[in-house]
Amino acid sequence: MLHRLHTVLRGVDRLSDAMAALAVVLLGVMIGATLYEVVARHFFNAPTIWSNDVSYMLNGSVFMLAAAYTLRRDAHVRIDVLWQMLPRALRHGVQALFLLAVFTPVLGFGTYYAVTKAWRAWSRGSLETASAWEPLIWPFLTGLAVGMLGLLVQAVAEGIRHLLRLAGVPGSDDDPAAAS
Repeated sequence: MLHRLHTVLRGVDRLSDAMAALAVVLLGVMIGATLYEVVARHFFNAPTIWSNDVSYMLNGSVFMLAAAYTLRRDAHVRIDVLWQMLPRALRHGVQALFLLAVFTPVLGFGTYYAVTKAWRAWSRGSLETASAWEPLIWPFLTGLAVGMLGLLVQAVAEGIRHLLRLAGVPGSDDDPAAAS
């Protein structure tokens, strides 16, 4: 049973890694679009109509796609002064409680909304009407929804990991908090 659970948790980690790799690629595309805009505007006096839209859409997608990986690496911002003074078991208990009882339900509602909105945009062919370019909005909303879904799954996995560490289960020693 525990072997299967650890296998599933590693699978969730691989999913987070894959989403982070996609975020890196999209970041490169965003940088390329921005560089193209700068060169076109300043050297050829030919600004683009699409660069700003591509940049904000890719930036939002990159941010959300990388969120699960950041949670996996325990790299989200927090004030560590008091946190590090707590006993390790208490930290795991607090983390498990927060992730499973607070963060996951709230994120679940947000993810449901994001998936619903992305699906609606995809099925209707919705456009970004606040833009003169009016691109399709579903790729952006899909990036947000996939990122939120990945973060939700990773949050559940991390909550389970903290419970396993709290219980002293063997094989759960891949603890980012142990290094600190």
